[in-house]
Amino acid sequence: MKEATRFEMMLVSGARELKHCRRVFIGFHWPVIASRVARRLYQPDMLCAYEGGFVEDCLTETMPTSNNDLILAQKATMCGDSLDTLFMLLRAGWIETSMLDGFMVDRYGNINSSCLGDYKKPKVRLAGSGGAADLAANSRRLIILSSATTPDRYPELVDYITSAGYLTGGDSRRLAGFKEGTGPSALINPFGRFVFDGETKEMYLEAVHPGVSVEEVRGSVVWPLRAADHVSEIEPATPEEIGIVREELAKARNRLYKLPD
Repeated sequence: MKEATRFEMMLVSGARELKHCRRVFIGFHWPVIASRVARRLYQPDMLCAYEGGFVEDCLTETMPTSNNDLILAQKATMCGDSLDTLFMLLRAGWIETSMLDGFMVDRYGNINSSCLGDYKKPKVRLAGSGGAADLAANSRRLIILSSATTPDRYPELVDYITSAGYLTGGDSRRLAGFKEGTGPSALINPFGRFVFDGETKEMYLEAVHPGVSVEEVRGSVVWPLRAADHVSEIEPATPEEIGIVREELAKARNRLYKLPD
């Protein structure tokens, strides 16, 4: 079996973040795949909530194409609406961990999935928020998954904040009125794992995937990226982890997910 690619390692690391989680809110795109890997490998009884109102604890054979896909209702524990999952469950504190896709992420963990350039006259209009803004606002533990590896996707400050991280750093999130104890906990991308400084709230590199150098990671962001005093290497994916990831990616491809080459 070939070794895991960096993208596959991102999904493995994302799944490992959910290893001990029982109640998880799943955002669309890469979090859907990572959560399915986690449920097959580590936590088969995981309860997954989606913004479409579904809560399910039985993995569907078919990969859902969105968080509103009725495939999720086949064996769902609950079929409600967005108010049920985003407010009754997430806002009320029932959810332990949330996972979001990060199209564009800045040094303070703010996510832009709305536009490139000025909001009123954008160069490109993106998909928007869905429930992502609510997850970013209310999650006690928020994991961001991003497949991006280039500086244009990691600006110093995003053009538009779709999902709030730590805003401009320091106490800015608290002063803006966000609930205490919320905010991004970590970002996982093909290079490794990033966390946030407890005081400045700036994102810094904690660990790298096998074969990745700190210098390479620093070249992938716009700002002068800090790194931990000792940047550890993440444990390589096992053959079982690689096999499950590739099976789930095959399902995603069959459902017309756009996957990296």
